[in-house]
Amino acid sequence: TPGDGTSHAALINTFQRGPQESVFETVTQPTWEAFKWGGPNGYLDIFQKGSSFARQWKYTAAPDADARAIQAVYWAKTWADEQGGSPSVDSIAKKAGKLGDFARYSLFDKYFKKIGCTSPSCPTASDYTSAHYLIS
Repeated sequence: TPGDGTSHAALINTFQRGPQESVFETVTQPTWEAFKWGGPNGYLDIFQKGSSFARQWKYTAAPDADARAIQAVYWAKTWADEQGGSPSVDSIAKKAGKLGDFARYSLFDKYFKKIGCTSPSCPTASDYTSAHYLIS
């Protein structure tokens, strides 16, 4: 979501990342910083104490969260289809499929499998073993 104040969110990451980060502690923010909200340094002021740091431009993505959202939609569609189908779930599944197409082009993510993995039993990647060096 851009920080322009006019666009709307396509997907907001509300997944819990660990025992110390709940969905109630997350701060929804734009994908890229326009310095229009937050403090003088945009959203950085929310996360940093003091004022001696430099203004930081950022672009963020969370392909692991996108992948979990796609997984949740997959199961919703599977269960809806078992009950005779649902047009609203089908509509969301179509959007999730498109999100999946874009998630493939993420630079890389530490939760993805190693490049060349062809089995669900492969271990997750570490360091740069999941990097395919494509730019999303």
